[in-house]
Amino acid sequence: MFADLPKIDINLTKNQQRLIFIGWILLALNLLAIAIFYADLPETIPSHFNYKGDVDGYGEKNTIWTLPLIMCFTYVMLYLIIRKVKPWNMNYPVKVTENNAPQVYKMSLQMLIYMNLLISIIATPVIIETILLAYKIDIGFQISSLSLIIVAVATLLPIYYIFKMFKIPK
Repeated sequence: MFADLPKIDINLTKNQQRLIFIGWILLALNLLAIAIFYADLPETIPSHFNYKGDVDGYGEKNTIWTLPLIMCFTYVMLYLIIRKVKPWNMNYPVKVTENNAPQVYKMSLQMLIYMNLLISIIATPVIIETILLAYKIDIGFQISSLSLIIVAVATLLPIYYIFKMFKIPK
């Protein structure tokens, strides 16, 4: 299946390495924020928000670790794909030739890096709002609603890159 794809290695640019590093920092900050506030959290905290950002579920305070741990696991898995999987072992929506392979491979790598960065960001608004609401602090709007915007961007990002790949000359 992949035997006919050109075998061209693509190295990460400094900017791409920076984006990956920023993702690691964001994940660490999420975990650090929880660790700082965890001991003082009440035993029951908001654990689920509906699409409007309203709390529609409560849980024990240890549930605050669930989302960031899922995000960390997902980030690590996608990071390993970015670093270890060769671009000629991936699937593409366009025919990859010797001429367009470098562009298609670079574009695919860039998309994965942006997706990974979005994964590191996605939990942040929910964590912040969970901590604020646990302390009964209302800032007047739902920060967790930002996660919906991030999910929308993460959903549309691959579609954007697919269209861009179709514009690359074969």
